[in-house]
Amino acid sequence: MTLRLRIVVALVLAALVPMAVVLVVPLLSAKRRADDETTARIAAARRQAEVLLERERALLTGGATHAADDLAADRDGLPAVLRGPESLAVPVARRLAERYGLDRVSISGEAGGVLAVYERGSGAVSLVEDRRIGVVGETLLLHAERDLGPEFLALVEAVTAQHARISHDPSDCGPSRAEVAVSGGAILCVGVPASTAGEVRADLLKAFVGTAPMALLLALAVGLYLSARIVRPLRALTDRADEISARHAGPLTLLPERDEILRLTLAFERMLDGLAASERQRAAAERVAAWEEIARRLAHEIKNPLSPIQLAVENLRRVRERAPGELDRALAEETATILEEVAVLRRLVDEFARLPRPIAAPCDPRAIVASALALYAARIDSSRVAVTVIDREAPTTVVWDAEQVGRAVKNVIQNALDAMEGCASRALRLEVRESRDRRGIVEIAVEDSGPGFTPEARRRVFEPYFTTRGEAGGTGLGLAIAYRIAADHGGSIRADRGASGGARVEISLPAGGPPTA
Repeated sequence: MTLRLRIVVALVLAALVPMAVVLVVPLLSAKRRADDETTARIAAARRQAEVLLERERALLTGGATHAADDLAADRDGLPAVLRGPESLAVPVARRLAERYGLDRVSISGEAGGVLAVYERGSGAVSLVEDRRIGVVGETLLLHAERDLGPEFLALVEAVTAQHARISHDPSDCGPSRAEVAVSGGAILCVGVPASTAGEVRADLLKAFVGTAPMALLLALAVGLYLSARIVRPLRALTDRADEISARHAGPLTLLPERDEILRLTLAFERMLDGLAASERQRAAAERVAAWEEIARRLAHEIKNPLSPIQLAVENLRRVRERAPGELDRALAEETATILEEVAVLRRLVDEFARLPRPIAAPCDPRAIVASALALYAARIDSSRVAVTVIDREAPTTVVWDAEQVGRAVKNVIQNALDAMEGCASRALRLEVRESRDRRGIVEIAVEDSGPGFTPEARRRVFEPYFTTRGEAGGTGLGLAIAYRIAADHGGSIRADRGASGGARVEISLPAGGPPTA
């Protein structure tokens, strides 16, 4: 099963399962729910019947009261009722019944004799109200009735939407009914159909069938949308892993799995295998490159001491040919230079063998710069380069590895001299400035009057083997070595354009020495 299909199925189940749970619970309690619904129907029918019955009682009460007041104030009808004959008293009772909506009106004397009677029908059950009327020398009793006949039952049935009847026997009303006491032992019965568990279950199933398709369609739509959003990046990642594994370990064909997760897992496993093989190849290549780099760096560093040795030998040869009397003095000076540079070569070989960290000791930065310039004195003179050293702000003592920092300064100066070779301008200038700021950082800046750095050279100048003088024998390691020496001392080195258009290289080192770690 694909991941997309699993997502869709999960969302569909997430939509339908809760609905099914909500449905099952009422289905299991359908009998209790049916009884509750029947009880609620009976209570509603009883409330409605009671309201209608109270309305009839209110009409009777108001009618009887108004009829009694009307009779007491009737100067013509009251004598007819008191003196008779009955033919004159009955119209008075009829008028009161018709005027106030009464079905039966009876007027009796204080002794109990009936003076007038009028009735419009003979209802099985009536509501009764009596009123006493005080007249001069006599007390009359007004008896009023209002029938609960077919019209009332029709009203009850219309309001409750159920069958209604009045009976003195409750068993006549059926097993499911609402009962309201009327009068004289009579009750108003409203038949209420009882709910059954089957009906409740049918209603619930009908509601579920009505909503389930909508929920299913909605879940399908959301599932398709979300699965597409989730699976698309997984497929892209799988394809990418496929490409990487093919590139690093040869062509690989994944198993025809439809499950994106399993396919992605297989792709990553094979990609990791390919990367592991590629890593082994890279490590082997790096070992070879490391040896090559050591050899190149060693060759580059050896060239610096060889130059003064060569110059010293050539100088001895010239003195011997041109001024033999100065040979002893020149021999003493040049052999000292040769021995010094041979010692440098020996230490250099030792350092490359053990890859040392800086051995910091108190030293004078002015002496370091002067030693570096003295090394290239002959070349500076022959190239007619004007050298300016500005060291007024330089400290007298710093804690550096003087030999390593001297090597870095020599590399920078050599790069500056190389850059000015063949320069069209005759005003060749080399300025070395030493200063110290408030933070205790000592800066040695070397600025030349050569062509300066191109944007590409400025960006890559400290990369190993990057050189713009490949044809002239440049190795691209001088400034890279200076960069490493500056970093080992906890400082930095920066290449920029000089104030007069040439190149400027600044070595910034803490005066207190390199960090302990």
